[in-house]
Amino acid sequence: MNFIVLNYIIFLKHNIMLPPDCTLTTSCFDLTKFHGKSRSLEESINNMKTLLEIPCYIVIYADSICLPYIKKIRSSYKLDHLTQYIEIEFNELPKYQYVDQVKKNREVYWPTRDERTCAENHILQLSKVDLLLKTINNNPFNTSKFGWIDSSLGSNNLSKICKNYNNNMLLYVLNNITDKFHIQILNVCDKKYKDVSLKREFYERYRWIMCGSFYTMGSEIGKKIINRINEISIDAILQGYGHGDELIFLEILDEFYDDIERSYGDYYNILNNFIHPTRGFEYIYHNIIKNYQHNSYHKECYDCCKKILNEIETFKVNINYELYFSILFSYYLCSYYYKGKDEAKNIANNIIKLVSINPYIKNEYDKNADFYQNNFNYSLQ
Repeated sequence: MNFIVLNYIIFLKHNIMLPPDCTLTTSCFDLTKFHGKSRSLEESINNMKTLLEIPCYIVIYADSICLPYIKKIRSSYKLDHLTQYIEIEFNELPKYQYVDQVKKNREVYWPTRDERTCAENHILQLSKVDLLLKTINNNPFNTSKFGWIDSSLGSNNLSKICKNYNNNMLLYVLNNITDKFHIQILNVCDKKYKDVSLKREFYERYRWIMCGSFYTMGSEIGKKIINRINEISIDAILQGYGHGDELIFLEILDEFYDDIERSYGDYYNILNNFIHPTRGFEYIYHNIIKNYQHNSYHKECYDCCKKILNEIETFKVNINYELYFSILFSYYLCSYYYKGKDEAKNIANNIIKLVSINPYIKNEYDKNADFYQNNFNYSLQ
């Protein structure tokens, strides 16, 4: 190979904006033939348009009704070379065999009844990981990372998973993920519901745990977690329960703690917060950090506070001093119980130093100074 050709290859490698090293998986099925109040074909396709124009590797599973519309849109952007289309009918999904069991379950116990959904919709939700696993095993674009993304993400620029969308947002996320199983934590659920004897109570209402619209992983970690998700979801059906896929993750969060990368926030901030937390800090504090504290989940609280504080203290996000101090104090408390007195002492001293030099922090401290100081004294003595 001559010198000019070699340098040209190096130039291409380092200067062409190649798609991120991640293959997404999504699906689209027309369920109106099963349930009249399911999302219409027109709405499903319209909600998918923004996703279809993104130049990333993607495998699309769809039935014979949806797939022609999807192909036409994706092809109009000249993105067929980044796309694998797989036609599959709903009754060919691996978990379709459980649809009658889900219907029987719901005749007996379905406290979260919703007229918009049906047994087939539940099967479709549980089938996400089956389709994702098929993509990982086939790996049509030879990528090292993989992800699931819902197809129906809103007709207004992925509005169901982000705010202030721009056409680089998803690509940036895919370009910065790791091999860990990366999910967005939505809220906190009592771990007692991992107990099989409490599953009836667990399924009496929808428990907000994580955002199932989008998650990513490397191949090795992804496969082992997907296999466990399948075990739990099938067990839930056979035990007579089940509604949606996100409740399945209660066990997953503990069993694979170190294999999971957590981001935090509501559904509509998934992409905003996936790599670094940038929005919705009030939501994160009141719905996640405080609930971790309430349930004495000190490790989870510590990890969440640390991630949020890193963004605040490096001035990457706007500082709300009241919220900042609240998160700092939560960080101190959970560190005391999770890391021990020495680390809590360091954090307490840092907070006290901040109080002495920053009038905005001092203002928050002075609102309840005796309470804060008494708590700091546990580690400072």
